[in-house]
Amino acid sequence: MMNKFKGILSESGTISRVLLLVGTSIFFATFGMLLWTVFTNRDLTDVNTIKTLQFVQAIGAFILPPLFLAYLWSNKPLKYLQLDKKTAGLEVVYVLIFMVLIIPAINLLGDLNQQLILPKGLEEIENWMKTSEEQAMIITQQLLNVHTIQGLLLNILLIAILPAFGEELIFRGAFQRILQDWKGAVFAIWVAAFVFSAIHLQFYGFLPRLLMGAFLGYLLLWSGNLWLPVLAHFTNNVLAVIFYYFKNNGYQLPDIDLIGTGNTVWLGIASAAIGVFGIFFLKKQFEKTYVE
Repeated sequence: MMNKFKGILSESGTISRVLLLVGTSIFFATFGMLLWTVFTNRDLTDVNTIKTLQFVQAIGAFILPPLFLAYLWSNKPLKYLQLDKKTAGLEVVYVLIFMVLIIPAINLLGDLNQQLILPKGLEEIENWMKTSEEQAMIITQQLLNVHTIQGLLLNILLIAILPAFGEELIFRGAFQRILQDWKGAVFAIWVAAFVFSAIHLQFYGFLPRLLMGAFLGYLLLWSGNLWLPVLAHFTNNVLAVIFYYFKNNGYQLPDIDLIGTGNTVWLGIASAAIGVFGIFFLKKQFEKTYVE
């Protein structure tokens, strides 16, 4: 019976698809929030409650909408979302190495972004941005503060796996695909990256997140395989989760967020140069694999 609905909206236009994507995301997220309010204590000072909310939002806002709509938009929903290709071992290695090597560059870019000072007259906006950033940082630190293997595994699921899969699914798999069919790849990649960065509401990390989003978009364009951006996104997140687990358990480690800044700014510059080279290398490798 469900096959009747497969591809039923295949002729829908760009605007209707964007509106459907936003609308279904809001609907599923709202439905999930209603369930959350019924089955939890709604105490946002409780870490477990926050983690439950994060799980509900990841499933409702990011994962279900593109999967549901791809089924209506295409007779081959997995192909539409570019989830149908197998990922070779060497491709995985390339992406993992690249993501580790650009950590200092990301930190340097974030450090430069944090030095942003808005013009006079916009002090209220700047104060709001700083307050939002501080609140987000407090919540993140609460989530990362675990001391057991069970807590680590749960954080890997909530902070690394679900966001990586969900955000890539909706921003690159669905939104970028819609825009690419309309205005071409470059337009789609940068608009999707802009929205991806803006929706996090962490303005002092906007620039590195924008460029990361663009890289993930180009990675999808070159490979035609959404699993590779998912892997890159996951790697970026899981490194922080693992680092803070060891740090919270008393291990003396250099702060992963500061590598490439301050006295190690040279590492950030070197990492940026490696990143530029790495991008051209990945482009060549993936285009050779998937085009030839």
